[in-house]
Amino acid sequence: MAWGALLPRLRGGCLLALLLLLLLLLMAYTTHRRSHMDRLDGGVVDAQHVAKHQTRHVLFFNRVPKSGSEMLVLLLQWLQARNGFRHVRLKNTVKRYLTLDQQAALVEEIGERVQESLEPRLSFDRHVYFTNFTLYGFKMPLYLNLVRDPVEKVASRFYYARVTPRPGAPTPPGFTRPPLPRYTSLEECMHHQDPQCTFQPGLSYDLTIPYFCGHQDFCRELNNEAALNVAKRQVDAWYPVVGVLEEVNATLAVLQHHLPHYFAGVLDLYHNELLAAPHYNKNLQRPPASPEVAAALRTNLSLEYDFYNYLKQRLYRQFQELPVT
Repeated sequence: MAWGALLPRLRGGCLLALLLLLLLLLMAYTTHRRSHMDRLDGGVVDAQHVAKHQTRHVLFFNRVPKSGSEMLVLLLQWLQARNGFRHVRLKNTVKRYLTLDQQAALVEEIGERVQESLEPRLSFDRHVYFTNFTLYGFKMPLYLNLVRDPVEKVASRFYYARVTPRPGAPTPPGFTRPPLPRYTSLEECMHHQDPQCTFQPGLSYDLTIPYFCGHQDFCRELNNEAALNVAKRQVDAWYPVVGVLEEVNATLAVLQHHLPHYFAGVLDLYHNELLAAPHYNKNLQRPPASPEVAAALRTNLSLEYDFYNYLKQRLYRQFQELPVT
């Protein structure tokens, strides 16, 4: 065959080989990237992996704000002596999303408390997003959380910030507090289209999903499908129970059954003692959201409601599967 006829074929073959090589490199990068993202947000979540990488001797309540978490913390504090564990309240800051170094410090603090403890089991609580302990050489704790209807949670937090002189905890170095609230009602805030209360897609918010998704930027992005999917995956893997404030009796019954080393006797304690105690964190000045505001918020918080309903259905299934006593 003449060289003149062969050269175009060689060039075509080289081009095809180059394209194939680029495709293989892209596939390898995608696989590596997916593996890296999996490690950051909790990794492989099959049952065998969970059994190997989770300890049942440490409970971590990474509390969603304004969702009834103080009630559950109080119950843990009352139950610790009765059930033979110790509850530790970690120091809160206004920053719930952490850098990798800050996550490492959190994990190491919990690890040191566990090593120093004489009790066989410990529980911890703090307002902080989901953290993957295995990245730092520790087993995952039993994660626990409590959620609330998204509109009720938004309204509660909105008005709490306006009647509390200094809401939140100490400000860490380099963290700038947001300006004082401009509007005194949700209706006024939404009328002026303030992003704080209109919840605009693509902006970042401290809502419920990040507490289950993690510290990556996309986890805080409103109505981000990837964040929703990661949050659901984390729940199925690492959270034996996620309670729902509007279903407190079902929540406590499921906790009592699935986490008896921590919550044995919690139903009796709740009904006979806690309900009689004063509720210091309740905002009696909070007006209800108007039907128009509630409807607008439900639309804007669509994926928050998707996640809330997912957790609610999961709790219902767990409650229905409880043995009849």
